Amino acid sequence: MQENHSSYDDVARRRRGSADYRQGYDEARRAYLIGQEIRERRLALGLSQTEVAAAAGMTQPALSRLEAGGVVPTITVLDRIATALGAELTVTITPHAA
Repeated sequence: MQENHSSYDDVARRRRGSADYRQGYDEARRAYLIGQEIRERRLALGLSQTEVAAAAGMTQPALSRLEAGGVVPTITVLDRIATALGAELTVTITPHAA
């Protein structure tokens, strides 16, 4: 009796082509880019995660997860972090490149 199993590569290829996968990938990419911007600003100011987190009313582990791209922050959280970093939060919506 021969079983018909898909290889991991076949399953992964099908999943990568799905709309759900692309949506999840796009969300993770945005979270990473936001976290990277926050980290770069914090380091440019010479501040620790603990200092920024306290000023933003959050915990250091929460800020660490955000900087690592592990969470998608709300606008409210981003505004508190921007204030803690002496910055202004600006949200821009732009059309996709053609």
